[in-house]
Amino acid sequence: MLEWRQRMGVSTFPFMEGGMEAFLEFVSSLGLRYVEIRSERPYALPQDLEREGAEGLREKLQALGLEPILHSAVYDINLASLNPLIRRASIRQTVESIRLASLLGAKIVVIHPGRLPKNYPREYLSNSRINLLTSLRIMARIAGRMGVTLAVENSPRGRAHRLVATPQEHLYILEKVSSPHIGALLDLGHAHTWGFDLREYINLLKDHVVAFHIHDNHGSSDEHLPLGRGNMDVKGVMEEIRSLDRTLPVILILHSRKDVSESLAFLEREQRERGIWGRIFRREAVR
Repeated sequence: MLEWRQRMGVSTFPFMEGGMEAFLEFVSSLGLRYVEIRSERPYALPQDLEREGAEGLREKLQALGLEPILHSAVYDINLASLNPLIRRASIRQTVESIRLASLLGAKIVVIHPGRLPKNYPREYLSNSRINLLTSLRIMARIAGRMGVTLAVENSPRGRAHRLVATPQEHLYILEKVSSPHIGALLDLGHAHTWGFDLREYINLLKDHVVAFHIHDNHGSSDEHLPLGRGNMDVKGVMEEIRSLDRTLPVILILHSRKDVSESLAFLEREQRERGIWGRIFRREAVR
């Protein structure tokens, strides 16, 4: 087993080929350690699974030697909503994801921080930010009781006003909540759409990050391309991740099995080149 594959995983695809069981078997066949499961339809909505379905899914994961990460619902969810009914419903649905994670044995639940629709003036962002912090504090207490860590994901460039777009905003939210049950999910592809220095971003959040998402793009939109197809410095990013004093999950967020295979082949080549140059430098040092 290649060591680098043991820090890698794959998230459920937008269109599931053969359903959840076939997807899990595909990930296991690649020798990867992690699988990220979206906690909504058509993947694994908690209300659809119920306890018996969750236990069956947990048994399947254990049989395949896969460690689950849960991604809470995204569709229709806004934890920062200015509408209190929508915000309360978003919290409730996210708590369902936390409960499902506990049943599956998942230690991490990824959450999106919400947004302020573009039609609102930017001045309302402070209200949305207060709502997000309130939502996170409520959910952190519940997550702590269930042995789960919530991982707040940074947002890509897009139409809505973003609450966690910059590294500084990401750090601000984490430090403001200040809970041992809240960490960062650093989506490197999302960060690249803003043109940030990804190595600096990783270093800034190194004490808070609990997992990474990785996919490629050309630096302006959230394309979710296979690694090497865009212009992200994937090699530099992986080098920075390897330099951390903890081994953290790195999850591929792609569209298909073909994209996953292409990305793993890219990483394989990167590992091989890294090993060759390492041997050359060691020989030079001996001389």
